[in-house]
Amino acid sequence: MRYRRGLAWLLLGLVGCSSATSPTSQPQPSANVIVAEPSAIPAATSAPTVAATLQPSPTVSSQLLPQPLYALSSQPNGVQIVRLETDGKTLTPITSEQNGVFDYQISNLGQIAYIANNDLILVDALGQNREILVDGPTIDPQADTNVFHRDQLNTPRWSPDGSSIAFSWGGLQVLNLIDRKQTMLQPHTSNTDAALADIYDYSVLYGPNSWSPDGSKILAAAGFVPEGGNLVLFDLATSAPLTITINGNYPCCHVSWEPDGSAINVTNEVFGMFPTGWWHINPSTGEAKAMIDGDNVAPFQPVSSVFMQPDDSHLAFVGTVDSNDPMEISAPLTLSRIGLDGSITPLRQDSQTVGSVLWSPDGSGAVIIPSIMAETQLQWVPSNGSAIADLALSGANMQWAIALDQ
Repeated sequence: MRYRRGLAWLLLGLVGCSSATSPTSQPQPSANVIVAEPSAIPAATSAPTVAATLQPSPTVSSQLLPQPLYALSSQPNGVQIVRLETDGKTLTPITSEQNGVFDYQISNLGQIAYIANNDLILVDALGQNREILVDGPTIDPQADTNVFHRDQLNTPRWSPDGSSIAFSWGGLQVLNLIDRKQTMLQPHTSNTDAALADIYDYSVLYGPNSWSPDGSKILAAAGFVPEGGNLVLFDLATSAPLTITINGNYPCCHVSWEPDGSAINVTNEVFGMFPTGWWHINPSTGEAKAMIDGDNVAPFQPVSSVFMQPDDSHLAFVGTVDSNDPMEISAPLTLSRIGLDGSITPLRQDSQTVGSVLWSPDGSGAVIIPSIMAETQLQWVPSNGSAIADLALSGANMQWAIALDQ
């Protein structure tokens, strides 16, 4: 096994981070939550529609990107959602929240759900028709860690049909937008460890990572307090949880579903506490299969963010590190094609440090954050080997606009 440099564990962002809001005492989440078994979630009979007042996006004279792009970006008034048009230059502010935006996601219908001021908020694709869906308690920014664990809203995640939003608030919850019913799937686990109970009220914090493509399951992150964690897959029909690890380790760090739901991809390009490479997780059994064992078989091959193509091959950013190379936490990666036989073919002649990756829906390229540690200028990296383009946006959590918005 390749030597691993110790990295400080960051408790899962979806449940461990905190945002600053004004200090006012408010009820705990349990006072406003309907607690029910997962089977009580009502089936969607119709899907909400994009607001009729949605205006067309600005006209641009050139096209670099396949679709408009959204990201969280630091602005003079805090972190906000900003939209970049297909020319890679024209910017449109989407939100202007007093204390900034904490997290967001775009639905397959073009609506945006985001967290701001500890509320779950809904807007259309251009930030109009703002509606507070869940009014969370105001949290004193100087409050104890346990207050944040108990009261903070996190990680809105849309169901594939756009009818429901999973989020974290006192546990893993689902809000159905058809009847506005709110259901607690899995509350945070109270601490029973006598050595830690005086410090931490909870031992496990739950929040959604993503829905399965058919909407029948929710993949959730379980963050252990004060450190560690794993993934848990909740079947909404049976309410049965399935814990997922990779050889006993937390599955980190880029997680995505295959389009047909047959597997969960886990990739990691950072040498450290977690296995590097590419792993397939069977969503029925939780079994983990190494597609590329990144740091146990030389030459070591860290992998970031696989993307399935129509012929079932995959695109990914892949690195190659010899056993006698100087230790690097993050090695340079090259945009490559991984064949069905496991062969790796570079599609570009350059390599770069890669943080987050957002593949274009057609596989023509990817938007990347060329850093693993900070918000930096986004880049467009074409799959055909043509020149990398710097985009007029620095940010994180990139997401594409959908076809309805074009």
